[in-house]
Amino acid sequence: MTGLTYRDALTEVTGPARTLLERWSEIPASEVVQHVNELRDRAYKVFPWASIGLYQFLEIDMLDFDCYPDILDSIKKGALFLDLACCFAQEVRQVVADGAPPENVYGTDLSSDLMNLGYDLFLDKDKFGVRFIQSDVLDSQSPLATEFQGRFDFIHSSNFFHAWEWGKAIEVAKCVVKLLSNKPGSMILGSQSITTWKRLWSIVSEDTGIQFDVQVTESSFRDAEAFAWPEDLEAFRMHFIIRRLS
Repeated sequence: MTGLTYRDALTEVTGPARTLLERWSEIPASEVVQHVNELRDRAYKVFPWASIGLYQFLEIDMLDFDCYPDILDSIKKGALFLDLACCFAQEVRQVVADGAPPENVYGTDLSSDLMNLGYDLFLDKDKFGVRFIQSDVLDSQSPLATEFQGRFDFIHSSNFFHAWEWGKAIEVAKCVVKLLSNKPGSMILGSQSITTWKRLWSIVSEDTGIQFDVQVTESSFRDAEAFAWPEDLEAFRMHFIIRRLS
């Protein structure tokens, strides 16, 4: 079965995700595919989302950015990194596996069940020192808002903002900006699939008085067939960098 939120079981796991599962999680190569499929099926019963049903938790898009080595170097020197709506937190684990100090790296999502599934996927609950924060980014009284306002130098988020209608997406973006450091050069980056992205950030800039440089590049989905897109709809994803200028 293949559809908009679910595809048939994988017969192979490749790329950075496989490297992470073998080296970080120390899962034998012969067991990786079965492990991933079983975890996906268990998770999808609780969270029937495309990010899980289509194995998007195996995509590590931080590695797609040319600025990733500079971001990693900054985190090693003390900058704080947040993976927003981290799901199973594969991006967080990649950053730490690449040498970032765990105390400078954070993940957040709505449900602790997602974080626990991440531990089950990567088999690292007893050794992973990153702090996960269960919070709603729209909740001004959440731990994320009360403890970390203005603290993060880098905020990563993928397939997140399109979960809301236009007006709410603007509100969400403003809440994310509140978490961003006021230092010029701090940034929000990730991948997305909404076409009005630059307009959204133009409105956020006008409403907050903060200037941003918005960079956008488009690329095809790595596994477009899994989405079963209608023939008249082009399947692509957008990588973005929102860099604070003032």
